[in-house]
Amino acid sequence: MKTEPLPLLFLSNHGDIIGGGELGFLDLLGSINRSYWAPIVVVPAEGEVARRCRGLRLPTHVIPLPSLRYPGPAMVKSVATLRQLVLHTGAKLLHANGSRAMFYAGLAGKLAGRPVIWHVRVADRDILLDRFLSRLAEIVVVNSQAVLRRFSWLTQSNLRCVYNGVDLSRFYPRLPSETLRNSLGLPQTGAVVMSLGRFVPYKGYPDLLEAAQLVNRTLPDLHWLFVGDGELRETLQQRRAQLGLNGHVHFPGWREDTSDLLALCDVFVLPSHGEHFGRVLIEAMAMAKPVVATSSGAVPEIVEDGETGVLVPPGKPTALGQAITSLIQDPTLADRLGYKGRSRVESLFSLESHVLAIETIYGKLLGRQDDRV
Repeated sequence: MKTEPLPLLFLSNHGDIIGGGELGFLDLLGSINRSYWAPIVVVPAEGEVARRCRGLRLPTHVIPLPSLRYPGPAMVKSVATLRQLVLHTGAKLLHANGSRAMFYAGLAGKLAGRPVIWHVRVADRDILLDRFLSRLAEIVVVNSQAVLRRFSWLTQSNLRCVYNGVDLSRFYPRLPSETLRNSLGLPQTGAVVMSLGRFVPYKGYPDLLEAAQLVNRTLPDLHWLFVGDGELRETLQQRRAQLGLNGHVHFPGWREDTSDLLALCDVFVLPSHGEHFGRVLIEAMAMAKPVVATSSGAVPEIVEDGETGVLVPPGKPTALGQAITSLIQDPTLADRLGYKGRSRVESLFSLESHVLAIETIYGKLLGRQDDRV
């Protein structure tokens, strides 16, 4: 006798895609085994997350999740509405993606008598809130050992480390598109270095600009793609001009065609001063691109220095430039690191293994086992 999929309620911290946390959330929703689980999504506002969830044909509800900084009647109303949704849909479990989502999911789950999973993707502590939310959670899932250290007081029975995963059918080694290269204003020949992320202080993009100037003294035909957007974009563009790099450093903005852009580059760089995980690293490695990154946060968990990439100290443009130069000047080394990186992603960071690990947690909490496990 075929069993019906169990309804699960997923809560997103944000209505729009703020960073890798929302992308990981959407990857999970898009790959979950719907023979066993019936996802229902709650977003705090209309936006890109809701649009994509509906594109996945998932029931999607908008319930405001007021800021925790301003307690008031609206918070009570949202908890009550969420509890009613849990009871109405028959959801057996709540999965909260982020702290604000966990606050509401945790309270609604307690009131409805349902277990709650708190998915944590950032290492920054909020000690009082962390302790309160962890008491509401049956399981806390973190995406790296760096984030796990945020919860030093929790026992292993309440804590799981599940690395983010990348879709290997989307990110794989392939030839670049000449049409795309032309559209970005890149010359037909010459190496390309790429970085992708939010232009915010901790991402270290001023360091990468300084490194670009140093590298281009030796490799004047090298071009750079700074893919992304954020509060520092104008400042970075001004600094580009001051460094005389207007013809070499390109800012194509935020793009959805990440895998196509990665296919164009010869080296991928992540200059962060701290990373909770580093999603773009596993995307680049999945495409067999050699990576240069800083030895900060969770990055050393992903990149093996000298084996699948090169690690340098954060905040050191000279070291960053030297590492990039070494890979551009030694294509054999770059290829070796790139293909070892692909192998590492296949072993540890596939989307399939990520989803299976999360589904195993669901199964243990609800007494149901996926036959893929």
